[in-house]
Amino acid sequence: CPPCQGPAQRERGRFYSRIYYRSHREQCIQTARRSQERNRDRYLRLRREYEARKIKRVVPLVIGHYSGGTFRCACCGESQRDFLTIDHVNGNGYKTCKALGIPRGGSELYRWLVRRGFPSGYAVLCMNCNASKGKHGVCAHKLRTESMKHSVEKTST
Repeated sequence: CPPCQGPAQRERGRFYSRIYYRSHREQCIQTARRSQERNRDRYLRLRREYEARKIKRVVPLVIGHYSGGTFRCACCGESQRDFLTIDHVNGNGYKTCKALGIPRGGSELYRWLVRRGFPSGYAVLCMNCNASKGKHGVCAHKLRTESMKHSVEKTST
């Protein structure tokens, strides 16, 4: 039984399992498919749990890297981690993603960023700043400060 086996016996078992799989690949795949069909609900639940565990590891890694370890929005300073997201800095996320086959957002984007070694062109914004930037081309916080500067300049002249 596995608790009685030492590391050497477990490794030997894995080795023989790999050999068996390679020589009976189609049969193993068909057996797995039949099992998944019979236990569809269980399989889907396990898959969702597995994906959730993966994302819990990846998201903080990506947000931490692109925020320089501060876990703050680059625009407004929001630090609530549930609100933080990744932003395409140049605002060309859709075109770039479509041309290069990069995931546009969500968990696939986070995993893609980790696999590619955290490429440049991304930043951390809160959901509000990111949505505002997508709608107006610039965050509403920056629109407000620019309009305030213009009104101050007009009144001072």
